[in-house]
Amino acid sequence: MPIDPFRPDDVVKTCRKLESGLNLAVQGLRACTRGAMMPPLFCSPEDIKNGIVTKEFIIEKRKEYIRMLNDESSHIDCKSCLMVEHKRYGDIDFSRLGHVDLQHYSFCNLRCAYCAYTRDAMHFSVQYDALAVLRLFSPDDVEWNAHVDFAGGEPTLLDNLEEHLEFFRTRRIRVLMFTNAVLYSPAIYDGLADGSIYWVVTSLDAGTPSTFKALRGRDRYLQVIENLSRYAVAGSKGKGMLAVKYIFCESNCGDDDIAGFAYAMLALRPQKVWLTFDFAPMYMRQSGYDYSRQIEAYAKLYLLLKKHGIEAFHYYKEAIATVSREGRDIMDRLLSSIEERSSTTPLDIPDLIFRDFRNGEPPERIEPERFSINPLKLTTNNGSSEKWSLKGKRVLLAPACPMTQQLLSDPEIQSADWIGFIDRNPIQQGKQIEGKTIYSYEAISSMKPDVILAAPPEKHRLDILDAIARNAPAGTRIAEFG
Repeated sequence: MPIDPFRPDDVVKTCRKLESGLNLAVQGLRACTRGAMMPPLFCSPEDIKNGIVTKEFIIEKRKEYIRMLNDESSHIDCKSCLMVEHKRYGDIDFSRLGHVDLQHYSFCNLRCAYCAYTRDAMHFSVQYDALAVLRLFSPDDVEWNAHVDFAGGEPTLLDNLEEHLEFFRTRRIRVLMFTNAVLYSPAIYDGLADGSIYWVVTSLDAGTPSTFKALRGRDRYLQVIENLSRYAVAGSKGKGMLAVKYIFCESNCGDDDIAGFAYAMLALRPQKVWLTFDFAPMYMRQSGYDYSRQIEAYAKLYLLLKKHGIEAFHYYKEAIATVSREGRDIMDRLLSSIEERSSTTPLDIPDLIFRDFRNGEPPERIEPERFSINPLKLTTNNGSSEKWSLKGKRVLLAPACPMTQQLLSDPEIQSADWIGFIDRNPIQQGKQIEGKTIYSYEAISSMKPDVILAAPPEKHRLDILDAIARNAPAGTRIAEFG
C-alpha cells in the first residue's frame, strides 16, 4: 500500500467526485465522467468479475487520484476540470458513496448519430454486476445528497431494472433516469409518481418524425411522444419530474423542428424542458468547431418557448460549462444571442401564455427579498440594503442542497432558532444535515417559521419559490441568497 504523502492539515486539490463518486462504465470502474473529461479507470470489467474490487480497493484508488491531482508530473483529465477545489486533507472521507454514474451496459434500441456508442459500434450488453459493486457500501455510507445518473445504454432494456430501482429506493439515493422513452415502463411511471425517481430525462431532439428518424436511427417519434405524455402525467402528481431535452446538432436546427418541438412541449407539458448542445466535437478534440448555427437555433427555440410560458433550462450550463472553459465560452455566446434576439421577440404578453392544463392553479410568482453573508445583509424589493439579524428567529432553509448546507455554517446565520430544511423530494425528507431534519413543503405551515431562506439551483428556482409561496404562513419573511 503506497505511503500517504499528505498530513491531515495539508490543504490539497480535490473534488467531491473523486472523493465519493463511482462511474460504473462499460469499460470498467472509475470515479466519474463529466462530459469530455474523466479520470483514469480504477479497473476493468474482468477485474470486477474476478473479485478484486472491495471497498478498501476503491478507497485506495480514490486516494491515488488525489495524489495524482496534486502531483505536477502526473497526467489526469481532472487537472483541467473547473470542479477542482481546495480542502484540508484530514477533512476528506474516502469511504462514502455520493454521485453514481450507472453505465455498465450500452445496448440500445436507437442509433443516435451523436452517440459515441453508435459512432464506435459499441452497443454492449451488461458487462458485470453493478449492484454487487454498489452493495460494497452500507446504507450508512450513503451521503445525504447521494444521487445516481441511471443512463447507459437504454435502462428499459435491462432485465433487472426494477431490482436496480429498488436498491436505490431502499438506500434513499435519488434517481435521475435517462431513457429514450421508446419503451414505456410502469416501474418508471410509478417511480416518478411517488418520487423515488426524482427526474426522468428524455432527449427528443426533433420536432418532426423525419428528423427524429434521421438523427435517432429509428422511426419512433410518435411512440416516444405518447410515452412522454404518460410520464408527464406521473410527474404532475408533484413528487418526481419529467424533463424533455433538445440536443442541438448539425441536422436539427431548421425552423420546422424548432416549431414542431416547441408546440409539442406545449401539448405534453413536461415539468421541464432542457436545452443543450452536442458536445461530441469537444470530446473528439475538434478544435475550432463552429457552433454558430446551433447557437442561433437554440436561441430561437428558447425564446419561442418562453413566449408561450415555458422557461427552458440551459442544461449545457450545468454540464460542460461547469468543467470546461471552452464550454463556458460557448454558453456566454449563447446567452448573448438570446439577449440580442429578445429585443425583437414579443415576450410577457398574457394572451400568448398557454395555461398549463396539468396544474390546477397558476404559479405563485413572487420576487423575494435578497440576502447576503459576511456580513449578513438584507436587500428589500425597493432596493434598500440593511444589516440583518436572525437571532431568535425561527428559520427554515430551502432546498436541501450543498449551498444551503454551506449557509448553515455561517456564524450569523447559526444564531437563528433553526428548524431545519425543506425539500420537494420524498427521498430526502426525513434525512438530517448536521443534525437538522429535512421536511416537506407541505409541513411549512405547521412549523410556523419567521423566515425562510432560499438558495435554489437555477433549474429549480421558480418551482421552489412557488412552493414556498403556496405553503408559507402569512407574515413569513422570504429571502433568496445572492
